[in-house]
Amino acid sequence: MAVLESRPYRTPSPRAVSVAVELTSPAVEVERIRDAWEPGQDLTLRYQATLSEEFWAQTGIEPGEDVRLVAIATCHPARMSWRSSHGFDLADGEWRSELELDVDGAVAAVEVLLDAWIVGPGRTGNVDPARAVHAGAKLWQMSSPTKLKLEGDQLSFPTSAISFERTDRRDVPWSVELAADADPSWSISAGVRLYVNTDSHLTALIVEGTADDDLFALIEADIHLAVLHRLARWKDSISPAEMQRMADSDHESLAALGASFAGSLGLQLNEALRLADDEPLELIARSREALRFGKKTEEAR
Repeated sequence: MAVLESRPYRTPSPRAVSVAVELTSPAVEVERIRDAWEPGQDLTLRYQATLSEEFWAQTGIEPGEDVRLVAIATCHPARMSWRSSHGFDLADGEWRSELELDVDGAVAAVEVLLDAWIVGPGRTGNVDPARAVHAGAKLWQMSSPTKLKLEGDQLSFPTSAISFERTDRRDVPWSVELAADADPSWSISAGVRLYVNTDSHLTALIVEGTADDDLFALIEADIHLAVLHRLARWKDSISPAEMQRMADSDHESLAALGASFAGSLGLQLNEALRLADDEPLELIARSREALRFGKKTEEAR
């Protein structure tokens, strides 16, 4: 859903600022990162920005004032963000800024969103000198973040194996977690993740795919409940019908995942969301029934 941001100070036109982002480590084009990156490998990004002459006239800021380039890299699956800033200097008749931003490869996963802001003393136009300047104002922002897709689309459900003890999670074999602010429009890869506890003796069996079918059925049932429960939190502001339209138009969205789960349980999306909200135990029972929990093990004997 588009949001119009109102700012109580003068801002430049989008073309008054130019920003370029490139990878310096690994030294590949942004579009080719998934072919070059390996899990655990750190990323180094170089941000370069230039302010046009119109920038100063449009903002009312004097050239040479403390205007800064702010670089932000965000990894929603890892719930991590990295930030750095640098001022502008006059070189060859242009106001330029350049900085490097490091992303910790040990925690980065799935995708990283790259954004840039220009921050400075915004002019409010207030006749009161004490209110005439908005310190640290976000004067400009990239129209949309640049996406670094670290993993290919062919991968299975987003999964990470980590120590639950070291990350202060409960002592259970697995956990399904969603980003705190994930809404139905978020991509599956960014919004939800299965964490497998490396402290558990079941980890190797789960990761290698050799665990009992019933164990995978329990995991899938947990995923059903977690995703549908999250979507149910939005049904008062985004109707199930709108979520279904979202799912039909973007097959990689959380809405699409929820609609798929509902269909696999023999339910319409609106009914699945109602059960997730009002009768979660009934939803779990339906999920286990659909996944034939306990039946595959009996047949194998």
